[in-house]
Formats: sequence, structure tokens, C-alpha cells
Amino acid sequence: MFPTVRVSFTGVRAEQRYAVLMDIIPVDNKRYRYAYHRSCWLVAGKADPPAPNRLYVHPDSPFTGEQLRKQIVSFEKVKLTNNELDKHGQLRLLCLVVETIRAF
Repeated sequence: MFPTVRVSFTGVRAEQRYAVLMDIIPVDNKRYRYAYHRSCWLVAGKADPPAPNRLYVHPDSPFTGEQLRKQIVSFEKVKLTNNELDKHGQLRLLCLVVETIRAF
């Protein structure tokens, strides 16, 4: 996924173990398209029904609190799909279509 999501953690207990997951949820019930001439996103209608929740578990999870304090966790291997039948653990982005996208 571009840009890559990277997160850092504070306030975690060094001896505890933590699972790190990513979830993508819609911010509203609208569909958007990008207007290149204006360099902005414009509402393009009502969105499709929400996709079922699908969490992406970071492949290095679980982490110790000590590991999380010392490093930035990168989700560079996350892949998005608009395929409802995907069985490969990709996050489903329901309305990724040519010039139409839902805001997340």
C-alpha cells in the first residue's frame, strides 16, 4: 500500500506482549472521485454497503513492549483489494474503481 503506514508506540509495558493489527473503515457513506484539475476529492454519490471487517495482523506480531518502544512498525506489506472473494488476507477496499474511491 502506498503511502506506507508506519506507527510508533509509547506508554507500553516492556514485559507485556502486544498484537499489532490494522483495520480500514469508512469515514462516511459517500463515494468520492479525484478532480485532477482542482487537486481535490469531490463527492460522487452514495457509497456501496460497507465491507465486512477484515483485520490485517502485522506479520511480526506479537511484539514485546520493549520492541515497540525501540522501533517503528511498518505496514509496507499491506495490500488492498476490491475483490469480495479474496481469501489471501488482503484488506478489502470495496469501492476502488478507476476514478472512484471511498474516503478512509
